[in-house]
Amino acid sequence: MCEFDPRCSGSDDLIGNALSLIARGSWAVTGVYGDETSAPIAYTSGLTELGRPELVVTGVEPEYAGPVLNEAAARAVLTPDFGPGSRIEHLRSTNGYPLTAIGVIDTSALRITKLVFGQSFVAVQLVWPDRDGRLPWDRGYDLAPDEQPLLGVPTPAAGAR
Repeated sequence: MCEFDPRCSGSDDLIGNALSLIARGSWAVTGVYGDETSAPIAYTSGLTELGRPELVVTGVEPEYAGPVLNEAAARAVLTPDFGPGSRIEHLRSTNGYPLTAIGVIDTSALRITKLVFGQSFVAVQLVWPDRDGRLPWDRGYDLAPDEQPLLGVPTPAAGAR
């Protein structure tokens, strides 16, 4: 499930695992632990084959981000117009916090997805709010920018206030 880290569990064959899941009509989730210079990140590979954008979460350790991405991906697959500006609410894995999708500009961290699809994919970041429901672009958002790095820019449709 995650890249080259002794804390990871699961297959060491990330690309083979992703290709196997994609061939079965599913998706893979890859997580990367953070360190002192970067926040953790997790992302899907395979939603492109299902006509949906790949999903990314930053600032959440892989063991917690994996269930969020799997549950969110299952919802996105059932939502034909899912993309930037979409919201996903009432996920069990987020304790009810809604997630807002913004278009990803920098896909460089999505290494497995890039190996599988090259540059031919679209991704959205699922952005989580602070305890008071504010998003990183809202006045008063109480988390530091490096706790949830944004990989894109919100649009008015993404709930920018």
